[in-house]
Amino acid sequence: MAAANVKDRSTAAPGGMRGSTDLRGLGKLSTGAARSARRGKVDLVVLANGFPRLSETFVLHELLDLERRGLRLHIVALKRPEEVVQHEALRNLRAPVEYLGDGTPWSRRLAVRTAHAALLLRRGTSYVDALADVVRAPDFSRAALGGAAVLAHRLLRLGSPPLYVHFAHKPGTYGRFAARLAGVPYALSAHAKDVWLTRPEELRAKAREAATVLTCTEEAHAYIDALTDGATPVHRIYHGVEVPSNSPMLEGSATPVILAVARLVEKKGLETLIRAAALLRLRGTDFKVRIAGEGPEWARLQRLVHELGVADSVAFLGPLMEPEVRVEYRRAAVFALPCRVLENGDRDGLPNVVVEAMAHGLPVASTTLAGVREAVVDGECGLLVPPGDEFGLADALQRLLSDGALRSRLGAQARRRVVSRFERGANLPAVHAALADGGLIPSSGLIPSSARRTAAVSSATTRQRGAA
Repeated sequence: MAAANVKDRSTAAPGGMRGSTDLRGLGKLSTGAARSARRGKVDLVVLANGFPRLSETFVLHELLDLERRGLRLHIVALKRPEEVVQHEALRNLRAPVEYLGDGTPWSRRLAVRTAHAALLLRRGTSYVDALADVVRAPDFSRAALGGAAVLAHRLLRLGSPPLYVHFAHKPGTYGRFAARLAGVPYALSAHAKDVWLTRPEELRAKAREAATVLTCTEEAHAYIDALTDGATPVHRIYHGVEVPSNSPMLEGSATPVILAVARLVEKKGLETLIRAAALLRLRGTDFKVRIAGEGPEWARLQRLVHELGVADSVAFLGPLMEPEVRVEYRRAAVFALPCRVLENGDRDGLPNVVVEAMAHGLPVASTTLAGVREAVVDGECGLLVPPGDEFGLADALQRLLSDGALRSRLGAQARRRVVSRFERGANLPAVHAALADGGLIPSSGLIPSSARRTAAVSSATTRQRGAA
């Protein structure tokens, strides 16, 4: 099984990784992975759906903080991301990355058979019992069992470290099965889509079997806590953002800019924003809309812009790196993200970009979704309207664009709210604390008790495990 070090891009494969081949393959470890093994045992294996993802900055910053605290990480991703643009901070990550989805069908089948044989030899009847449990699981499939067996085999070869699973849908299934087959504990970090689109019986099983669960909104915390019925501690820990120093708005056009940063997917509500822009145009309001991001809705949204005749007022910027996004925040007068709940229940949690915009002193125009309301206090940090209400959004944007004093007041209060609740440095230690409380990693190296009490404000815990 080969590994890739994300810092080396000299011969990048699709998704930005170098030299990474099949996690399910049987080849020798790459030189980078072999060096990692010689440096010492792995403390924690992190499983993600795709890594690195431009829209999942919070995952990268969590990993960087865990490494700063002395943990030796090993990352496994189920697939390679197809994004061309990557985070600048990725160069600071030391952990190797491996991909479960690479290789030929023949090599994957051979790797699955080898993994099952190795697990049986190493774990005997414990493996057989675990296999029976996996087959009876509500989310069982042959594909999930095969991938989990290869991951479990890899865990054994790494010295049986615990597993930290990001996202409760497919990674949660593979991670739970692999942890059961390998006989190691796991922690589950659940976010938005993975919470609301996973069947309740599946999510209940994944959360109840985890040593600890982390989630990023009060809404998801309450839902998962009810599913587990107190069997597992559930922590609400905000991802947090970097609060920049006070920086002046960049000089540019006198036309005020409405900024949106998002994956171009339906639940972000960008259609509502474009329709609101068309209404503002009819009212004679002077503005520009700049939309940063990429996704499957891009072509449809561009077509809508042309149909509504606002192509000269709405620009699509494509995917941007963090420094480029920061420049856009400094150019903007207002940040807008009219999130909505889809018919299948999919919704945002607390969009990090909303908190980032607030940290840059921007007032926010968004919707009354529960996750958004955790950050944006209506009339204090921004203006909130019902999801899907383009007329209400147009009214809110017109108020903000026409009243500079209102923008300044709401923007200043938004920044203060981020400093008090959502600053990254104050929230990240709670991730280490939750993993340590669950017994997955040593508690040594934690922040001092006084600072830990401050960080604990951002972590709602329903029950503490006996181990500290």
